[in-house]
Amino acid sequence: MDNYQDLKHTLSYLHSEINRIETMAGTLSTIEREHYNKLTSFDHREIMDIAVEEQNAARQLGTMKQMCLAMAEKIEGIKNAIDRGEIGESAKRAEIH
Repeated sequence: MDNYQDLKHTLSYLHSEINRIETMAGTLSTIEREHYNKLTSFDHREIMDIAVEEQNAARQLGTMKQMCLAMAEKIEGIKNAIDRGEIGESAKRAEIH
């Protein structure tokens, strides 16, 4: 039983940290989009190049945010399966077979 409690605590920690990363990625993505919008108002080639880099960074951070959300959902599903006893049951069945 202690192993399941340790696993649940570890999963809770991972869930919390992934949520923090998701929040940071979302914040940075928003800032990058704002930078892109500001930089595109200038009529200068080098500044436009920087703006495009900012836009690409915003997209990548947005993708990271979505990845974090998906991982957090998976972790929550595993924690719930442990609470319902599904993880322990499938492990016991695997030992019998």
